Amino acid sequence: MTQPSAPKDIEKMVEATAKAMALAEHRCGTPRMVKLYLDDARKVLLDVAKSAKRQKWKVEELILALDPPKPKPTPWEKH
Repeated sequence: MTQPSAPKDIEKMVEATAKAMALAEHRCGTPRMVKLYLDDARKVLLDVAKSAKRQKWKVEELILALDPPKPKPTPWEKH
């Protein structure tokens, strides 16, 4: 996670999304494969942002919905 004072860089977000898309489809995250997905990743992020805005989601709510906290295991489930 970046520091709050760090400048925001959308290209890092687009590249991370493109890498995730390449890994999901081909199980290969090489720079060449990532380049193939850059345009699609930008469109995906834009569509997600527009949809979230249209449905009046806050960033914190969206993160919580996409990655909910996992319940702590009970002592007998740890082993």
